[in-house]
Amino acid sequence: MKKITILSLHLGVGGIEKYLSNLCKMLKNDYQINLIITYKINEKPSFDFDKNIKIDYLIDGKSNKEEIKKYLKGKRIFLLIREIFKAIKILYMKRTRTIKAIKSLDCDYVITTRTYETKLVNKYLKKKGIIKIATDHNYPTNKYKNKLIKSISNYDKLVVVNDEIKDIYFKEIGYKVICINNFIDYISPIVHNTKSKKLIAVGRFSKEKGFTDLIDIMSLIVKKDKNITLTLVGDGEEYSNISKKIEELNLKENVFLTGYLSQDKIEKLMIDSGAYLMTSYSESFGLVILDAMNYGLPIIAFDSASGPRILLKETGILIKHRNKEEYTNAVVDILNDESKMNELSIKSKEKIVKYSMENIREEYMKLLNSLECKSNKKVMFISSTGGHLSEMLMLKKMFEKYEYLIITENTPTNVNLKNKFGKNNVGYLIYGTPKHKFKYIFKLTANCFKSLYYYLKFKPGYIVTTGAHTAGPMCCIGKIFGSKIIFIESFANSETRTKTGNIVYKFADLFIVQWEDMIKVYPKAVYGGWIY
Repeated sequence: MKKITILSLHLGVGGIEKYLSNLCKMLKNDYQINLIITYKINEKPSFDFDKNIKIDYLIDGKSNKEEIKKYLKGKRIFLLIREIFKAIKILYMKRTRTIKAIKSLDCDYVITTRTYETKLVNKYLKKKGIIKIATDHNYPTNKYKNKLIKSISNYDKLVVVNDEIKDIYFKEIGYKVICINNFIDYISPIVHNTKSKKLIAVGRFSKEKGFTDLIDIMSLIVKKDKNITLTLVGDGEEYSNISKKIEELNLKENVFLTGYLSQDKIEKLMIDSGAYLMTSYSESFGLVILDAMNYGLPIIAFDSASGPRILLKETGILIKHRNKEEYTNAVVDILNDESKMNELSIKSKEKIVKYSMENIREEYMKLLNSLECKSNKKVMFISSTGGHLSEMLMLKKMFEKYEYLIITENTPTNVNLKNKFGKNNVGYLIYGTPKHKFKYIFKLTANCFKSLYYYLKFKPGYIVTTGAHTAGPMCCIGKIFGSKIIFIESFANSETRTKTGNIVYKFADLFIVQWEDMIKVYPKAVYGGWIY
């Protein structure tokens, strides 16, 4: 049985931790799973893990940043200094023990869940044959995106949770990124209480969740209907601000803070609620949305967050421009419109099937199997522009099978290649044509140096080209440094040799022609049929 090692920060309450629990449930029958967890913050994980899954903790305890904040705020200097020294010790242990664990890995796949572990695996995992997969659960700012891309330079795949995020990364790294949605471990037959005037929201009390905005909305809702209540499940750094706002707006009878609750208790609250509310500024997916959909809850959310924008396009209510009045009206309307309530409940129950463990498992197994079959070979695909490039791009099904780099000429028609295949997977040479001989000599010379730069940077084991003149220097450089050269003679030539073909034919490791009669022209060639 193949082995998977997963690195993560802790097994407490959180979206990543629930994702990790579900991922282990999904793969436990097909793989031997070992978790390497940095902090042991609870005696037992907050979510269920099969007894056969091995869990190794690196540090018995958690970071002390909350203590540092507390003593800094209270100006307790002696205690603050003590905690700072303790924090340095914890951070040292965290780094050294994580690196040691990475260097001693003995598995077939390693999966990371946060950029900290991702970066260290990228740097310190030197063993060949271990497939590296990074999973990311954040909506990327430019700074975060660049940081993550740098952290996965040696990875086989980046898994993100929605197509909007995939498109952002694809422009940079091409086929290295894939979207596999989050999922739930079972489909519930239960439908929530459609007549309830209770509302529910669940999440970490942090600024990006927008819960202070939700309290403002509740003050508007209560003015329209004082019987509507909200249960807010969670805890975090914004707890005091949220609690203070509830008191200031006289909402103690309508808004209830529960702290963190077990999954069973959250499910009971959802079943007893009329609708689920989300006010996040940023949300890459939102597993809690799937939980709410699983019980048929209508979901109201702002469209400012990526996850709700995608998940609720057909099944929920999206409020534009974070308009609190419109949000308020939507909540009150849904709780008082039985027909609309039932319509959205049915849509939620129908949609949730897409995110079942069974459906997502197929995608994950396909990914793991494809990576197992993927070659570690580096392949450069190079051609001049026009028809030669069109022929080369007919080989794009090969791109996912290898670590690849596309090289062609910099023309207005080719600038969009970086959007199609990723910025890191495309390079450009200077456009030139032999028709202008004087200029072409200088451009060809410059391209020789640029070709050498690309070659040394990428270091391909194989160079595949469909010609023409632009590809010549690269093929010569590749031959000198020991790369295998595969030349595909142009489809346009069915009777005579091309200039570049005539040169490369003398040293190519594999020379392919597309017309059977061309074997007479190139006796040592292989007939491959039409590339189209």
